[in-house]
Amino acid sequence: MGTVWELDFYSRPLLDENQKRRWEVLICEGIVDTQANYEELFRYSKFLSNTEVNSLSLQTAIEEAISQAPTPPTSIRYFRYQMQNMIQRACDGVNLSARPSRRTIALHQWLTERNRSIYPNQPGYTAAPTPAVAAPPPTPRPLPDALIGQQWAFVSLEAAAFQELPEWEIGFWRVFSAFLN
Repeated sequence: MGTVWELDFYSRPLLDENQKRRWEVLICEGIVDTQANYEELFRYSKFLSNTEVNSLSLQTAIEEAISQAPTPPTSIRYFRYQMQNMIQRACDGVNLSARPSRRTIALHQWLTERNRSIYPNQPGYTAAPTPAVAAPPPTPRPLPDALIGQQWAFVSLEAAAFQELPEWEIGFWRVFSAFLN
């Protein structure tokens, strides 16, 4: 299967000397085994100014991470849909496949840890929330053939008609009989 990395490239709750948000590249090895210790996984982080936010800077950071890693990745997962184009271009530049995923468990754990203990101790920390990040709505899928209605009709049936059919072996009969009595 190979090594899967999880990547995040986004602004952090840190302001530079010009009161602009600082950006950070976080790369870590993805969890394959649920018993794995998060501290033993490969981790790479690099801060960038807001003027360096582009696919070339991200590609350079990925190349630096690959040179420092014990084993290079075979693919990269990321969860921020808004950064998809930039991440895809950077990964294409280093011949890695990248795909969006909600299964970035190690990265989420690391981000939570950094938000709790690293960022508040950095100069320029601000408690103002970062812009919300939401995944796009899932793409609609076609209904299975068994659920597609071929013909629709509006019909009515008097409740008394159900009283005449108590021998029906229908599970919803008990529901209707409760309404009839």
